[in-house]
Amino acid sequence: MRKYGRNLLLAGMAGLGCLFFYLSAGFWGNIGWSREYILSYINEPLSENQAAAVMEQHLERVEKNIQKSEVKEEIPDFCIWGQREQVLLTNENLSRAIQADVILFCGSPELLFEDCRVPGREDQQGCLIDEEAAWRLFGSVQVTGKTITYENNQYIIRKVIPGRNGLAAFPAAGSSTSNRTDSSAEKGQPQTVQLERNVFNRVTIKKPEDQSVNELKTGWVSWYGVDIQMLDLELLRGAGGVCVLLVPLTVCVVFLINLCSQYRKQGKWKGKALMLCLILSLAALALFLFRRWIQIPDDYIPEKWSDFGFWAQLIKQKQEAVKLLFTFPKSVLDYGWGKSFLAAAGLGIAAEALTLLTAVMLQGRMKIKYKK
Repeated sequence: MRKYGRNLLLAGMAGLGCLFFYLSAGFWGNIGWSREYILSYINEPLSENQAAAVMEQHLERVEKNIQKSEVKEEIPDFCIWGQREQVLLTNENLSRAIQADVILFCGSPELLFEDCRVPGREDQQGCLIDEEAAWRLFGSVQVTGKTITYENNQYIIRKVIPGRNGLAAFPAAGSSTSNRTDSSAEKGQPQTVQLERNVFNRVTIKKPEDQSVNELKTGWVSWYGVDIQMLDLELLRGAGGVCVLLVPLTVCVVFLINLCSQYRKQGKWKGKALMLCLILSLAALALFLFRRWIQIPDDYIPEKWSDFGFWAQLIKQKQEAVKLLFTFPKSVLDYGWGKSFLAAAGLGIAAEALTLLTAVMLQGRMKIKYKK
């Protein structure tokens, strides 16, 4: 009975470790979009007019680049955005109102919300809300084309985005009463004057193929006169990937140790040859799999391996990058990658602990059985 209980405990630990590993890999995959986009923080937040001016400069650069007859440069697309917390949104038809976080953006919303191409740059009346906000305002998620009121301005819902945060997103130009028709003015009520707020403190940039992150940062200062700090999500993705790889790496090491032990115990050359083939096959398979998983960014590789100052500078840069990731003001959109990293790292470490404990218990049982 005791033996059955131990076997059940080992099976349960192994199964739980596999589940944790699977979940860890899934959460780590949620950070995969960081390979295509760069998140950055603006040291001095921009106003709505300043963000619109930067976007105008960008569109002019793109237009001139199209008209070039010689070799064209790659101009990465971007979206400037910021967040206002707990803003009143109302559904006047149903007399419903909620307090929601609002994202104001200037640029393509597809860079902020996956597969979301609306509202376009010329659409000053469109907006986005998530599923939670739709339920609380309308009692349904089928609300595309319906209107909501934000700061006395009416907006048409272009799309309902996934999410349970109670979130709404409005184009930057549409958030100013100077560019909108106030619904209260249409009703003959006095129009309130809104002060311009400097809330645009974030930029999401589509990662270019022929530019490094440092080159892109320097270019932003010269192109648009805006000083930005790049958020090193690749560092978090790499750290999370290491935690995910702990379990398969441990499993490979344990199997290799056992195969090497069996190799030494073999008395005939046929047995040794078989064990050696198994060892080499397992090592080759592990190298093949880890090679696909592990990718070293270019900025981690010095031009000369004898350049020891490079490593000291790299460590300092990464320390500053980690500090920035923990200290910069977070928005509701940052909670996604933050939760994914913590879940991937935590579940990966938990899966590794269960794997090691299972391996130790199995090793102890095998020793006891061998002595008997």
